[in-house]
Amino acid sequence: MSEAPAPERAGHEPRANLSTLGVVMPAYNEGRWVLEAVKAVLAAAEAADWHPQIVVVDDGSSDAHSLQVLEDVAALPGVRVVHQANAGRFAARAAGLREVDSDYVLLLDARVEVARDSLLRIRQAVRQGHDVWNYDVVPASRKLGPLFWTGITKVWWRDYFRSRRPVAFGIADFDRYPKGTGAFFAPVHLILDATRGFESHFADRSLASDDTRLLRHVATATDINLSPEVMCRHHVKSGRGSFVRQCYYRGTTFVDGYLSDAGRAPALLSGAALAGAVGAGLFWRAPGATIAAAATGCVAAGSLTRWSGGTGRESAAVALMSPVFGVFFGAGVVRGLRLAARPRRTGPITES
Repeated sequence: MSEAPAPERAGHEPRANLSTLGVVMPAYNEGRWVLEAVKAVLAAAEAADWHPQIVVVDDGSSDAHSLQVLEDVAALPGVRVVHQANAGRFAARAAGLREVDSDYVLLLDARVEVARDSLLRIRQAVRQGHDVWNYDVVPASRKLGPLFWTGITKVWWRDYFRSRRPVAFGIADFDRYPKGTGAFFAPVHLILDATRGFESHFADRSLASDDTRLLRHVATATDINLSPEVMCRHHVKSGRGSFVRQCYYRGTTFVDGYLSDAGRAPALLSGAALAGAVGAGLFWRAPGATIAAAATGCVAAGSLTRWSGGTGRESAAVALMSPVFGVFFGAGVVRGLRLAARPRRTGPITES
């Protein structure tokens, strides 16, 4: 097996040993996907000759099938399942981090299957001093809903997706490249530093964002590596109801992840209300022209997706589903701004 390609920018010397790999996986009513994800990690760890310590955190699952799957998962070697009342993905990850006893940890979503050779490539790269990795995520489904999410991801981070290649980025170019805690490898102490004292803009901790601001903290300390040879597959939830709920949820967490100052929330909320009123007024006065403009925007979004490295089917998904996304993601943003504008008297999210 070839070694992971060297990133474009140098990393730093590894700080710890590689005897054990910690894996933290939150799960909430994920059914069989938890089992599939754990089996993929076990296979990858075996290929890398890496002893796994997998902690699956059940975030208050309620359906009988998911609970049975969790029992099956707990019987696998190197796997431990811990249970908590439903508190959200961020809190579940924090709980899992308290349970691992390793110097390195892989944060992983329950619907993500890592490639068999991915941990071997990471382990080889860590020996060369590159010890923070974000997986390159590819969709596992060809349905329009999942392809919409991969399509807009490619538009947002087109610098990478137009020409996939090994890169390493820090805080200066943080917003140019894809990243997320759905499949993220790093020294445990870096993740703990990022989560310790993290304060959501929301009083409802179950809606706290566990991606952007958390990883921004990591990027201030060291480069994050990304390569198409360190890959995983993501099984995005499909179906109309799931897509709408994801749009609404992501709009809300977008505010928590990207709003730097909660004090700006009231002004932004007023701006959103004004924009909505203007849009409604335009539709009332000229519905035909408004619909035509929206259709033109959808076609342009699909074309931009294609130019950004998306497939033809991803481009079609973005063009067709942008109106639904715009409505419900926008509603989620409004909800997030409302939550951020309220007084919040809770402490750091990692408090026990």
